[in-house]
Amino acid sequence: MAVKHAVACICVGDKYNVSDIKSLERMVFRNTTYDINFRVFDEPILPKWWTKVLYHSPIIEQFTEDVVLAFDLDVIIKDNIDSLFDWVEKQDYLCAPWARWREHMDDFEEQRNKNILCTPYNSSILGWRPNTSLKIWEGFEFEDIEKYGGFDTYLWMKRLDPIRIPDQFYYSAHFSNYEELDFPVVLFNKGQSNGISEKKDIAARVPWVNKYR
Repeated sequence: MAVKHAVACICVGDKYNVSDIKSLERMVFRNTTYDINFRVFDEPILPKWWTKVLYHSPIIEQFTEDVVLAFDLDVIIKDNIDSLFDWVEKQDYLCAPWARWREHMDDFEEQRNKNILCTPYNSSILGWRPNTSLKIWEGFEFEDIEKYGGFDTYLWMKRLDPIRIPDQFYYSAHFSNYEELDFPVVLFNKGQSNGISEKKDIAARVPWVNKYR
């Protein structure tokens, strides 16, 4: 039986809109040979990125596909992502990028043991097989929203550590001086540092992204 694939994204709040969803949708379908069920989560059940918790909950309509990739709406997909789907298909838990650009920071495990908020993960890309990551939802408490501030920090501090997506699938534009590099997916995270975050600024100051949208 053929493997079924899905892509999910979140559009909650006023930062992104339908045009951003359509842009991601075009990039996905342009860069895969698989049939894709493209799902958009736009109900503000939880604030902003915390909707990612719901991917693994019984609250939403359940994914019926075998493999799911979820992307933030600010990513750029430059090249084929079939091999990323294939890699996730072989994993037995939630997968996320290891933010290797943060390795200059103090030891994450030591900070976590001291209950200092931090995270070595980034959730601009997530991948999983449905029903393998139920503890992401089961471990969630509404107090975690204020306590941890972000989904990435929640995963690390609650010891829900994802499987690391291999480095060859992605890079951070901000931490690569906004150069165009040969990776399938470009992340536009900037962490706590100064950088380009507004959509209009990315389009104007990083013009190479526009040929992929």
